[in-house]
Amino acid sequence: MTPLDNQPGKWMGNETILFVDDEIYLAEVGREMLEDYGYHVDIMTDSGQALEWFQKNQDRYDLLITDYTMPGMKGTQLVEQIHVLRPELPVIMCTGIELASEIFKEACVSKMLMKPFDMEELVNAVREILDKPGS
Repeated sequence: MTPLDNQPGKWMGNETILFVDDEIYLAEVGREMLEDYGYHVDIMTDSGQALEWFQKNQDRYDLLITDYTMPGMKGTQLVEQIHVLRPELPVIMCTGIELASEIFKEACVSKMLMKPFDMEELVNAVREILDKPGS
């Protein structure tokens, strides 16, 4: 039994999340993990396409989860562009490299997750961010 099994309702949700990662496998795994806990998840593997999609569907999302290192447009650049449209949208940034926390603070990232992360880390971070007042 995992810690998540002890309190399954604690991490449950029905919010809609945009999950952006250039590695399709990671995006699909992230979607599956979150959908198992009730979330609605759209995945994108290209940050430029994700921005275009978000521009047309910006009221659809409660949270953005994005990778930091992506071709074309880094995750921080994507967040900056999305925050022009929805400055209040909470963001979880994922990365596999050590970065100064100032990078994430400047980009108004709500939480940073180090890759590889497990299901408990992901769903706990999502609930933590979505349950904050003002989210």
